[in-house]
Amino acid sequence: MKQPKELVVKANELIEMPVDFNLMQLKLFAKIVVSIRDNPTEEYYSFSVKKLLEDFDLADTNYTHLKNATKGLIRPVVIKGEGIAEQQKAFFTDVDYDSKGTVQFRIHKDLKPLILNLERNYTQYYFSNIARLKSAYAIRIYELLKQYQFRGERIIGLDELRKFLKIDEKKYCKINDFKRFVILVAQKELEEKTDIYFEIEEIKEGKRIVKLRFIILSNLKNSSDIEIGQFICPLEQVENEEIDHSSLLEQLDIFKTLHDEYKITKKIVLKIVNDYSEDRIRRNIEYTQKEYKVGNINKNFVGYLVDAITKDYANTTSLLELDANKHEDSVKKEKQLQAKREYLRSKISLEFSKIEKEKYLNSLSESEQDAMKNKILEELKLDSYSVNLIKKKGLRSPVAGIFIIKHIDDFEKKRDLYIEEKLKEAGL
Repeated sequence: MKQPKELVVKANELIEMPVDFNLMQLKLFAKIVVSIRDNPTEEYYSFSVKKLLEDFDLADTNYTHLKNATKGLIRPVVIKGEGIAEQQKAFFTDVDYDSKGTVQFRIHKDLKPLILNLERNYTQYYFSNIARLKSAYAIRIYELLKQYQFRGERIIGLDELRKFLKIDEKKYCKINDFKRFVILVAQKELEEKTDIYFEIEEIKEGKRIVKLRFIILSNLKNSSDIEIGQFICPLEQVENEEIDHSSLLEQLDIFKTLHDEYKITKKIVLKIVNDYSEDRIRRNIEYTQKEYKVGNINKNFVGYLVDAITKDYANTTSLLELDANKHEDSVKKEKQLQAKREYLRSKISLEFSKIEKEKYLNSLSESEQDAMKNKILEELKLDSYSVNLIKKKGLRSPVAGIFIIKHIDDFEKKRDLYIEEKLKEAGL
């Protein structure tokens, strides 16, 4: 039997707070947020250590790692006030372990208003979306993008993003390193494991990249996999939340190509992947393969390949490089166009849904509306948050809208026709 989904609801102020939590602490915090929402009047919140490790896809041997992570939760975070005012408070004042394998958290009273009774300026997602993520940066970026999913995009200045992620100014100073070890790692994880994914556009001032535009897209392919993770993560994957460069490089496809397919030593591959762009490496792999096929390489293929990459032999053929760049630009433009289509499609779909839901509700009598409301409340009785929202806002709440759509004849067919018509008007 599947476990019920756990809805994490946070005020946007809390989402954007530059909290210096590591991977496990972010997951613990999300679990506590769920528990607070389900039991709003409690002062202490208790969890089975074994169950926490299970929910985080970790083996029982990670008990000590979990214990160390909880210690780091008892430290002050900055809460911004109006103007330049700020406060420093610890979200958690006590963390206690007992002999029965239970950990208990006592939270600061000022934390609850950032989680409970939120009617606006909040973000919600299911815990299963972050349960299998292996990067703290991926979790933080997921929350920042989930906050803006309804808009389809979010523009964040590089300095602002580094502040959100609590990345020291001396770390990943070069934009290529920042993209490789933060953005691309998060992009890969979100696409593989969550309900959203993103594409990136760089915004420049002159030649300098100053902002990133995240184009946020729904990720339907993971809809059946984001309940509860089933695999167990080995201890070495979580012992250090600040993953060193070498382990990150080893996750890249280009590293596996050079090391596994071409049998180049790990030490040499690490240097190549760290020093040169993937485009340069692949270009010289292709160049070396062509040279081998025409008989220009009689022996020591691997040695020639390493020289080709480090000396950029392929760059001597400018026409080939020009063609490759043109193709790359074409592919990039097509991706951007596709992303724009998807963004408009989502926006138009939302617009159509609002119109049709309003028409349908206006066609019902008061007694029919009451009957529908009671039926929806019965179906959602296990989700106290959704029930309270419907009781406050009635059938025009977003939660109720999902059920109303099911009663509209040919809704999907009408919606698709409406979307296509609007896309044609927009020249897409």
